[in-house]
Amino acid sequence: MYLLFACCITLKIQAQSGFDIFNYKAPTGFTLKESKRFLCYQKNDGKNYCQLFLYPAAQGENDVEKDFVKNWDFFARNPKQKVNNPETKETDTLNGWKTIFGAARGAFNKQQFAISLSTFTKDSITYYMAAVFTDKKYIPVAQDFFASIVPDENKFVRNGNNNLPVEQTNTVATVFSAITKSTTNFDDGWTATPTNNYVKVTKTGTEVRLYFVNIAIDQQRPASTNIYEPYYWKIIVQQAFITNQPVVREKEPYSYGTADIWEADVTDKQTGQPGYLGMRLWFSNGACEPIVVIARDKNTYYSLFGKDGDFTKMKGYNKFAVTQNDLIGKWKNFDAASISYYSVYTGDYAGMSTASTNDDFIFTSTGTYQSVHTGTSSFRGAVAHGKSVYKGTYRVNDWHLTATNRGANDPGEFTCQFEAIKGGYLLRLQNKTLTGDVLTLFKYK
Repeated sequence: MYLLFACCITLKIQAQSGFDIFNYKAPTGFTLKESKRFLCYQKNDGKNYCQLFLYPAAQGENDVEKDFVKNWDFFARNPKQKVNNPETKETDTLNGWKTIFGAARGAFNKQQFAISLSTFTKDSITYYMAAVFTDKKYIPVAQDFFASIVPDENKFVRNGNNNLPVEQTNTVATVFSAITKSTTNFDDGWTATPTNNYVKVTKTGTEVRLYFVNIAIDQQRPASTNIYEPYYWKIIVQQAFITNQPVVREKEPYSYGTADIWEADVTDKQTGQPGYLGMRLWFSNGACEPIVVIARDKNTYYSLFGKDGDFTKMKGYNKFAVTQNDLIGKWKNFDAASISYYSVYTGDYAGMSTASTNDDFIFTSTGTYQSVHTGTSSFRGAVAHGKSVYKGTYRVNDWHLTATNRGANDPGEFTCQFEAIKGGYLLRLQNKTLTGDVLTLFKYK
């Protein structure tokens, strides 16, 4: 796999298009995929592809190294796709701009790709451009595109909001993360389809967006408060909609512990379509998964989402059928827990017990499988280990999976489904007989 190219920073004088503070020349033969929050051009040739990105100028750290690290962590770093620190890193200067170029290789579903990112910083202004591609034939086009980008720093407005994170599209996963049955039609009329940033659930003109966890956005929420609705309203809602002043819905009686619901009349920035919108935040282990509802009007909105439970039940619509072709490969689950003990008589600390489990599945194209389940527990220095290995055949039919040779009192029948996350899918298996046996696995090969 050809690694990457060194970033060409020779600026060309004439450009034909504009974005943010930049002029640039659009790459020939590429499709414009995004031009509102950032610039993204994409081209697909069979299994090969190339994506070119340009992000708006922002207020930086007055330090190109700090700006580069922040951009790399947000855009490029993805351990699941084997992208960690840059494998190549170069520094340069041009017309007062300091720049750092970084590059690395990654892999997903046995396909290798290359990713590069160049950060430019001048005083307090910074911006970055990036490329993701699978074949070195795209390098000249990418170089020409990046060389054509000309910033006009006089257009940059320092308003205190330039450095907010944005809800970006997936980069690599946009191209190759897919399953066979990526649309689910539910019996009650709702239809679910995954997008780059959320699962889109629609019914008779009403749309629900089940946003994925975005670590970069979560990490920058305010530390001085645990009231996060204003922050996510600005990052999630106001980047996609023109909104009136939001109102907080009065909570239902005896609704202790439920979250606030923010609502407003809105206009979609892309379509110009007016509507009524509600946002309810959902937290899991500290990570936020906003639920956003957009209806054609307030009456329609309240007829479908009149109470808090109408929002939370929508989490169950992130559900997609499983086929054998999607199942082929290696899947893993890891879980751990600990409990501390204290004397009921003295209150003194009495030790801790810990437990961890690892579950590995291999599903083959010939209908055979192998699973390995290991566990470790400890208490006051005593450690116990366990391991089970199963081999047999399997059959899968949308929502049901059967595996042979599972062991005593286990017929090997599971309910199964895919759940979309940012950049891919999780596989959820629940044993029909041993109902407490629920596995959430991610694919790693």
